Amino acid sequence: MTTGEKIRARRLALKMTTEELGKKIGVQRSAITKYEKGKVDLKTRQIQIIAQALEVSPVFLLPDDEQDEERTLVAAYWNADPVYRKVALDILLANPLKKDTLSKAE
Repeated sequence: MTTGEKIRARRLALKMTTEELGKKIGVQRSAITKYEKGKVDLKTRQIQIIAQALEVSPVFLLPDDEQDEERTLVAAYWNADPVYRKVALDILLANPLKKDTLSKAE
């Protein structure tokens, strides 16, 4: 399942309309429809907000075809203490690796 399909399935399982979910997360009903149809690339923060509204882990909303490594990293991030999440994010944003750096490291 895609992230959008998972959002829709969970919303329906909770017997929630697109309008109700939209109100919970502060967006229009049409935005929810776009999310569910995969017409919007959701940012990490958006996935977190949607997951909270749908009462699931953000990891649950990852597409099924994501690689295990990414699932593991995302799960570890969301399960970590907020202080560690901030540290990890600060490190990743402050020290982005360039492709040439990656090829030298391998």
